[in-house]
Amino acid sequence: MGNFHVGNLNLKTIAIRVRDRDGMIHFYRDIIGLHLLREENELAILGYKDPASELLWLEESPRADEHRGEIKKMQRVSLVVPNVEELANVYYRAEKENYPVKSALQADEEKGLLFEDPEGNEIEIFYAPSKERSTSEPINIDFKELAKKATKREKIHEAYFDKIHLNVSNMKKQQAFLADILGLKVHDESDEELSLNRGEFNVGLTTATGGTIDLPTDKVLGLDFLQFKVSKTKLQELCQHLSDEQLDYFCDKKKSLITLYDAAGIEWWFVLK
Repeated sequence: MGNFHVGNLNLKTIAIRVRDRDGMIHFYRDIIGLHLLREENELAILGYKDPASELLWLEESPRADEHRGEIKKMQRVSLVVPNVEELANVYYRAEKENYPVKSALQADEEKGLLFEDPEGNEIEIFYAPSKERSTSEPINIDFKELAKKATKREKIHEAYFDKIHLNVSNMKKQQAFLADILGLKVHDESDEELSLNRGEFNVGLTTATGGTIDLPTDKVLGLDFLQFKVSKTKLQELCQHLSDEQLDYFCDKKKSLITLYDAAGIEWWFVLK
């Protein structure tokens, strides 16, 4: 183990189990600025219309336990925007809806707004002009200056998921899954406040106990699964790698989808680009 690498991952979709689908649609559509692409039974799908992409699935699960205020498997997810105007537009929409910003930090030209959605999931909207991370100490954002840059567009554009931060009870097992099974970069998040990889998907881990961390994702509200796009070659290599390691996984008959669970009980989907 340790030699396989799944390649440059593109986080296509995050799926979240929710109690109040309409309230969550309002937050992600009207404040974050995603398009509501369609609704299918209990599922609401949000993302971009052009080009068509599904960034977020909201699955209404009224029988799942809420665990409000408790620690969740997903600490936060980071959504990168292409320019400071897009970040300012998110702030403008939040102010218009009187929705609170949980945290707002900047380091030189890097800026991030942290929100907690109506069901306690954290999402960071982040802008950085360069892939070189700033070494300056983060300070609070000047909201008045940020608001001046808003163009007041209703929808977000050209944003992508860059990083997910997970709470785990067994750091060694989760690191082994991510690094040895998938070949992903893993970062200890204990001392980081404002950081992103910017350009290549990676994972941050924090050791925690209690809450929903060790409960099955289908029994609780919050993060359900992550879906990634990979090449046909990498999908085939992953299938062989998992077989060689005698790990449990599912692969459909068309060899276009692989699903497996990590050490924290989160389901990872890999689909053809």
